[in-house]
Amino acid sequence: MLMSMSLRRKISARATAVIAFVLLLIPLHAFAQSRREGARSGPGTGDPYESLVPWHFLEKGGAFLDAPLVLYWLPESLKETEHSPLLISQQFVRDADRCLSFEIVLPDDRATIEKFGETGKLPAAVLADAKGNVLRRVQGTSGRLATASVEKIVREEFGTRGEAMYARVIEAKKRVAGGDKQGAIDLYRKLWDERCLFPAAGSEAQQSLKNLGVTVVEPPAHIAVDPNLTIAPAKPAAAKPKPPGDH
Repeated sequence: MLMSMSLRRKISARATAVIAFVLLLIPLHAFAQSRREGARSGPGTGDPYESLVPWHFLEKGGAFLDAPLVLYWLPESLKETEHSPLLISQQFVRDADRCLSFEIVLPDDRATIEKFGETGKLPAAVLADAKGNVLRRVQGTSGRLATASVEKIVREEFGTRGEAMYARVIEAKKRVAGGDKQGAIDLYRKLWDERCLFPAAGSEAQQSLKNLGVTVVEPPAHIAVDPNLTIAPAKPAAAKPKPPGDH
């Protein structure tokens, strides 16, 4: 018996819907697969969708990180860096935007550990400046480093620096009003140097310095070049440029 025209239309419509659904799943599956294959190589929980604190491993025996404020994590073992709550602290995720840097000191990097004065049992965490001077520290108990305690020392340091920043702004304005131009410039320069921690104060310091005859600007952003990037050869020029360092 021949199918009616209406029945053939229903079957055709359902088939079209099924094909469209399958075609939709293909790119979604490919996307999910690519996310899994592109999972982070650094310390983490393994969940590529989770917001993680940008921790980095400090080179063994290397120099301290040249950054305004650095949180150094000294784990007892590398296994500790795989599932610690320090990886997913939402406070630290936000603090990363305020130029707080995060470094993990390898457990066998005894030289760096001793520089921080942590010769006892690990784990521990220290908050330091660009020269490695320890500002605050937290030591673990029973082999465990409490995330809340580490978050607390960071909040306290930001609070202390915030009060100092406010005091500098007030004092700088007084110096300007009192005719102490150089004193005001020195204070505003300190505010400018810490603009990453306090952007609003940095902007005010930049304008105030300009009013005092001093110009400060952000250095040009350094963009890292992907070594795997293939660049098409440029058209021949009149003179072939020499490679860097070739004189």
